[in-house]
Amino acid sequence: MAVTDGQVASPALVDRLRQAGGVMVMRDGHQVAAHFGSTATEVAVCVKGVGLAVRSDLAAIDVVGAESWLVPFLADALGLQVPSRGRARRIAGTWCCRVASDRAVVVGPWNATAPIAPGHADASAVLTLVGPRAHQVLADVGLDPDLEVEHLRQGWFADSPTLLLRESSDRHLLVLEAEQAGEALRTLLEAGRSRGLSMVGAEALARLAAAPAAGIF
Repeated sequence: MAVTDGQVASPALVDRLRQAGGVMVMRDGHQVAAHFGSTATEVAVCVKGVGLAVRSDLAAIDVVGAESWLVPFLADALGLQVPSRGRARRIAGTWCCRVASDRAVVVGPWNATAPIAPGHADASAVLTLVGPRAHQVLADVGLDPDLEVEHLRQGWFADSPTLLLRESSDRHLLVLEAEQAGEALRTLLEAGRSRGLSMVGAEALARLAAAPAAGIF
């Protein structure tokens, strides 16, 4: 079996977030963009258009092994029923994404995922697209967004193998190689310009999570 994890924001990407106006804060030992000037404005962008967030608050853990080992390991580690291939299930803010019979990607807060893969090397990046125009932006960059909620597919984006998860009707999660995160960010920002895409921070996402009536979750 193999278990590897990934840091979401490299130093170069953190610098890019700062240059974009990101106000950085420390969470679980990692720099996170709290906001880009106005949390209220970012919430409005996510409700009416499309917001893009670099998820430095999340780790992506790649777990590979025989199905007879993988399923009970994940069930015990996460306390959930492991989903079937091509599907995902969430518990307490952590997603278990079943990529194949012998592989899953676990995406969640650092403190929740650390016990699964302590001390492993940085490898992955996580991005969130949220809002009614997220579907259009993903299609514009060649990622097929036609997925049912809690379903996923693998693809290729920004010169990186990419996992696309539809978390809810208007919210998608991308997992890709950390070294390609900057290119992914640039491509999404360029493609989303005509769709009104804006960078959003952790505070806006938290506010949306606390207000499901907004229609995002």
